[in-house]
Amino acid sequence: MKVHFTNPPSPKEYRVSRGLMGGFGMAVNSQLLYPPIELAHVASVVEADGCTASMFDGDAEGADLEATAKAAVAAAADLYVFDSSSTTFDLDLGLATKVREATGKPVALLGSQVTNTPEEVFTRSKVDYVVRGEPEYSVRDLARFLRGDSRCDAIEKALGLSYRGSQGVESTPDREKIENLDELPFPARHLLKNDRYRIPGMEGPVTTVKSSRGCPLDCAFCGYTLSQGLRFRLRGPESVVAELAEIRNRFGLRNIVFRDPIFSMRKDRVAGICDGILEKGIDIRWQCETAVMWLDKPLLEKMARAGCVHISLGVESADPEIQKRYCGNKLRNHEHAQKVFDACRELGIETRAFCMIGFPGETPAQAESTVKLALSLDPDQVQFCTVTPYPGTPLYKELYGNAPIDYSKLTGHFVNHINPVMSPTEVEAKIKEAYRRFYLRPHRIARELRHPVRLANKAVRYFTLFKSRAS
Repeated sequence: MKVHFTNPPSPKEYRVSRGLMGGFGMAVNSQLLYPPIELAHVASVVEADGCTASMFDGDAEGADLEATAKAAVAAAADLYVFDSSSTTFDLDLGLATKVREATGKPVALLGSQVTNTPEEVFTRSKVDYVVRGEPEYSVRDLARFLRGDSRCDAIEKALGLSYRGSQGVESTPDREKIENLDELPFPARHLLKNDRYRIPGMEGPVTTVKSSRGCPLDCAFCGYTLSQGLRFRLRGPESVVAELAEIRNRFGLRNIVFRDPIFSMRKDRVAGICDGILEKGIDIRWQCETAVMWLDKPLLEKMARAGCVHISLGVESADPEIQKRYCGNKLRNHEHAQKVFDACRELGIETRAFCMIGFPGETPAQAESTVKLALSLDPDQVQFCTVTPYPGTPLYKELYGNAPIDYSKLTGHFVNHINPVMSPTEVEAKIKEAYRRFYLRPHRIARELRHPVRLANKAVRYFTLFKSRAS
């Protein structure tokens, strides 16, 4: 049986990275192009189960929707699997429908958006299946069912699926989160155009690695806890180091981005990964995302020796009440945060601070405290985003309940809700002001001029903030 995987192209207005925000996706710098590693994970599992897999990444190929559809049809597959995101929801449904009509073969969609809105998928498209939650084994079992495999001889045995049934939309029970991540094969990178993936600040192609899933912080806005769960599930250092060695030795890639929601939660595991990199002499440069509270200077020193060159840190808000209510209370000690950012600077590890403005009821004074903290921490890069209520998150339920919203505006840079204290215009103005105050300081200008290409990319990002999808 042949399974064809498609990462649809971004809309014309901006690049969308579908794996961000826990699979809800996010509008990103046009120079950032991550591989569709989620699809590669699923492809490796179906290959291990005896299927033939192929893949087409619309963005990596520079293809539009028409060319992407043609590539899918030409693949002559028995099952088509598409990734999706919130802001591209309508485009993804249209592409999947077009392929379904052209081939007459079953089509499935996966991703956090469709997981939380399966009824809309079937109402608005001709998609046959929605894969809910972690997709690896659900897609495997769907393929088994479609090819008549005795291990899944009834659709009800394929957990985590929604489909068109005799009584309308029907769903099999939810699938439990994958307990042992070390049992998963490495992603099928042989199906990807690995030389085409890039991230600003790293020279040469990049790939991504998921060494753990889940996060116990339970931030109200976060898609990762919704899609991956609150329990921290980790791969052992040996498995991670073996994948890093394969990336370097088989695929010739040196730049790696860990896509864990909270990379350093288990310091002993991170130390074990670093020890393995050093012992095996794996020549890589890598970056990760994590929380300040799970970093200290001794660990940072080991990470730097093992090739860590960049850490993205969730700051979100400087206000203690907002931290407790919406941000998992991850930034409890500003003094410790300052020490972490200073230690990274001393060790030559670049930093990025993720900040948000526009929490429900947030006052201008609270927003200002976040801006001032960002100025004090002085990371190498800063990202100010609007607070975005993705479907199914506690923030969405607080603001909208079950009411629908315009998914195309869930970009991370568009104000989607009314704050009774700060209007959408005021929130957007504060974010733009924050960027100006951060980057137009004299010492920052001097630092940025050392990287003119990156500076140009930041300027483009600034001037395209809050751009809306064309209707």
